[in-house]
Amino acid sequence: MIALALLAAVAAAAPVRVGSKDFGESRLVAELFAQAIEARGLAVERRFGLAGSELALRALDANELDVYPEYTGTALVALLHSPAERDARRVLERVREAFAREHHALWLAPLGFENTWVLAVPRALAERERLATLTDLARVAPRLRAAFSPEFAPRDDGLAGLAREYGLSFADVRTAGQAVKYAAVANGSVDLIDAYSTDGRLDALALTPLADDRHFFPPYDAVPLVRADLAARAPEAVAALLALGGRLDAARMRAANAAVEVKGESSAAVASRLLSELGLAAGPALAPTPRLGGLAFAWSRRGDLARELARHLWLTLAGLAVALIVGIPLGVAAGRAGGAPLLAGAAVLQTVPALALFALLVPLLGIGAPAAIVALFLYALLPVMRGAATGLESVDALVLDAAAGLGFTPSQTLWRVRLPLAVPVLMGGVRTAAVITVGNATLAAFVGGGGLGEPILTGLTLDDGRLILQGAVPAALLAVVVDALLGAASRRLAPRLGA
Repeated sequence: MIALALLAAVAAAAPVRVGSKDFGESRLVAELFAQAIEARGLAVERRFGLAGSELALRALDANELDVYPEYTGTALVALLHSPAERDARRVLERVREAFAREHHALWLAPLGFENTWVLAVPRALAERERLATLTDLARVAPRLRAAFSPEFAPRDDGLAGLAREYGLSFADVRTAGQAVKYAAVANGSVDLIDAYSTDGRLDALALTPLADDRHFFPPYDAVPLVRADLAARAPEAVAALLALGGRLDAARMRAANAAVEVKGESSAAVASRLLSELGLAAGPALAPTPRLGGLAFAWSRRGDLARELARHLWLTLAGLAVALIVGIPLGVAAGRAGGAPLLAGAAVLQTVPALALFALLVPLLGIGAPAAIVALFLYALLPVMRGAATGLESVDALVLDAAAGLGFTPSQTLWRVRLPLAVPVLMGGVRTAAVITVGNATLAAFVGGGGLGEPILTGLTLDDGRLILQGAVPAALLAVVVDALLGAASRRLAPRLGA
């Protein structure tokens, strides 16, 4: 009984893990959740920027998240793979029943706004072509260039189904992230994008959303999706989320999104202001942060940057260390035995797209550092193995004959002759692996691993070049420093081993 009581106390003291997907509104609403829970005196761990609904749900299933904001239509069609429905109440009932049964997750009270997809065109184009609805769009679509998000393009409640419903066929279709799409339509590279109905950038960029006159899209009510056990472990957290039910209308949400995406305010400040307006804040609202540039912005984020850099370095070193521990012996084996099959097996791993590999590891290892480190190890493995194998194979046969003539056993020849002479080539492989690992570690942010990918991902989401540079520049410098240090180590190590 005492042990059970201690376990219950530990569970109650554990932070509530709040997640978000990788677009601006999801981050903002998740921050609102986090601050509402903190206002009840509970600790919160933020795990923002997960790459899509499926990854966020996997994290919830794997007990890596306690809550994240989801949309009913997305859950029905993209996660449950069910036919779309038009009745909002019926859709909510269906996802509630299915998620309670299949995922042990609860849909709480809807927040009060719907964020449906829209197709948007520049206002000048809409006026020139007399476009007001998607039926109007079908008439001119063969002359238009479009850019759609990776999540929207293949879904039955996205472009795939919409094209069938309205007979849409475009001159050119590209896939791009949210911020990139807006930049493309703003500079005239494309004529049409998919957007969210509560997006603040629609007005800022003078874009006209086209009406879904055949009511194709299902309802997309925003709702907190929580693990069922959260109610028992942290009832105050669930109470905080329930208090948000019905309090956020579309106009308020659109203005909040615009404050972040257009005016450059932080999600934390905007969420704090929303909670104060709703009477749910524990203290005064955070003041809007002025938009800083250059060195002033970098200095304002120095604490975050130090944390991100330390995390990035740790992920890099951990992934590289495992690659060395595993890869050097495998490379030695490959170098001694011809090694084509071993190297071919490692090469196959390089053909898997990096982000896909990160996501595939989440069901096995959860979100965060474990999945990131294993992925980094797998990508660093081939250069390490190839460096070791090539280094051993490059040793002059006359040197090996001389060692044999001196009576060296094969094992002595390996350790006292071949490996020391192979060090420069082996270290070349290690340096290549290190640089690759520093770069790939930026993708850890997509699976909640943190690091310098965090500001890059946030900057891409918010179209904020300052944040992108805050991640990209230190990552590039880190790669240069790591390569230089390993180069110095190689020069010092070879003579010592060769002595």
